[in-house]
Amino acid sequence: MFTMKLTRPFWDILDLLNWRQAGDDEKVINPVIEYLRKQSDDVIFQFDEQMAEHLYAIDGKMWANSYRKANGGVFSDDGFLYCRCVAIVNGQNYFNSVFAGRTKLDGTMEFEAILSAPRKAWARKHKREVDEYPYITSTSYESGSNEALWKS
Repeated sequence: MFTMKLTRPFWDILDLLNWRQAGDDEKVINPVIEYLRKQSDDVIFQFDEQMAEHLYAIDGKMWANSYRKANGGVFSDDGFLYCRCVAIVNGQNYFNSVFAGRTKLDGTMEFEAILSAPRKAWARKHKREVDEYPYITSTSYESGSNEALWKS
């Protein structure tokens, strides 16, 4: 785990998302990518780490049931992950409400694009390919990773 703190708090970085460009996810996330691109690698990696931790925190049966219900009983691991991304990109208050169970995940909404922001920022910074991104988060955000929250 990194000891370096983000120069700008995680939620403030997400506030940079350009929702005036809704409908074009790349344009929505571009301000986040550009901000991270100007930071040290450690800051990029820390943002990635915190994003993974937040997604992991809402990877469990309670949220999956909400997602499944909104999808007419259908469940997809990827869809559930992308739906959890919506809880992240809508800011700290929304995330906290989802986390606490006061707001249900809307299974019809997804925002997969945010997952690529750290990799794209690093690639732009180093003029490298996205698939060369050298960091793997210590926490997995993949659906089903938080085994404790999937138990009955």
